Amino acid sequence: MHRRELRAGALAMVPFVVGYVPFGLLVGVAIARSTDWFAAWTGTITVYGGSAQLALLQLLAGGAAAWTAAGAAVLINARLLVYSMALLPTFASARLPVRLAAAAFVIEPTWAVALQRAESPGTVSERRWHYAGATVVLTFGWLLVVTAGLALGQLSTPSLSVIGPLCLIAVVAPHLRLPGGIAAIIAAVAATMLGVAMALPSGVIPLLAMAAAVAAGLGTTRNGTRR
Repeated sequence: MHRRELRAGALAMVPFVVGYVPFGLLVGVAIARSTDWFAAWTGTITVYGGSAQLALLQLLAGGAAAWTAAGAAVLINARLLVYSMALLPTFASARLPVRLAAAAFVIEPTWAVALQRAESPGTVSERRWHYAGATVVLTFGWLLVVTAGLALGQLSTPSLSVIGPLCLIAVVAPHLRLPGGIAAIIAAVAATMLGVAMALPSGVIPLLAMAAAVAAGLGTTRNGTRR
């Protein structure tokens, strides 16, 4: 039973990982262009948030103080508190080490997969193993893609200018599997255009688009449910 849930969670995460490939490459390129690429690369797991990590790297590259850059990353990842609250029914009764491990991997894709699994019949234990399978695939997949971007960024190519616009794929692709996906895509495109028009940092634009996509998708789903 546990192996089946692990496998199901892993398979559910694969489309998300594929969708985030352009964004992961962009983060990897930014890491390659930092002053200490190894230290920046280790942040891929400790920060565990592409938008926060990219904003941190950009602020440091722009000469911002370390505490300012770290504070900005913390604020960006503060949204994960909301996602964590949504996972309480699954992990509230778990032992402290299990809750801490689950909390370390809360991000948009794992949150979405966990919610999808919660809507299907099954025990709390099965849902936890499903979440575990999803986190394993996301963690190793994200680390692999970022590392590939790091290698790409060390080459003398205009890779950043090519990868940047493709980040919109990373924003909208995961939402195609969720209810309200069309509304999420429209909101993400609009938010991206607004961010570009306002000349926002490239690390902020994907975050803005993701937030708009989630809000639009959830709003559409709720309205459809009420009807």
